Amino acid sequence: MTGRLLAETDVRRAAAMLGRRDVLRLAGLAAAAGLVPGGCAGLPDDLAAPPDAELRVLTPRTYAVFTAAAARLVGPAGAELIRARRPDVGVQADRFLANAPETAGPLRQALLVLEFAVWPLAPKLRPFTSLAAPAQDAVLGALMRSRFDLARQIFGGVRSLAYFAFYGARESRLLTGYPGPFGSDAVTIGDAMVERDAEFVP
Repeated sequence: MTGRLLAETDVRRAAAMLGRRDVLRLAGLAAAAGLVPGGCAGLPDDLAAPPDAELRVLTPRTYAVFTAAAARLVGPAGAELIRARRPDVGVQADRFLANAPETAGPLRQALLVLEFAVWPLAPKLRPFTSLAAPAQDAVLGALMRSRFDLARQIFGGVRSLAYFAFYGARESRLLTGYPGPFGSDAVTIGDAMVERDAEFVP
């Protein structure tokens, strides 16, 4: 099985675990109660989707949440690429989710919960996208180590999608030294044997 197929399987497995959690309905309950602002009001400009982005699954807000979380999860060098939209992980994730409807719903809900959940589920009182980078790191770390299954599964789902969207993109290959999918004219098995100086940043 190729690395890409393994990554897709990981994302689908994480989404399936989230889909079984009725507690994710709290995202819908928060919206119904008026706690979740509509549209992209209050989002930082640097997290907004490009005007020409045709999002099919992610909303402007979930695009921003995902972009912010992915930048914190892939390390400093990866974060620089994401900030430059090289790659645009939000668009990459949206394309994948548009072709995986059973995965799209749970992960979109998980992003809303990451954005708006507060203590005790997440150690914050403001939306995730409004936090500075160290505070975002603290939230993600707390979710990863949480005593609540739901919190850990939200972290796992967002992390799986972030790794898939970032490391599956051509622009990330300079960080990993991975030359691309094998078996095509562009990438040969010999390419895998080449020593690379690029430093891997997890």
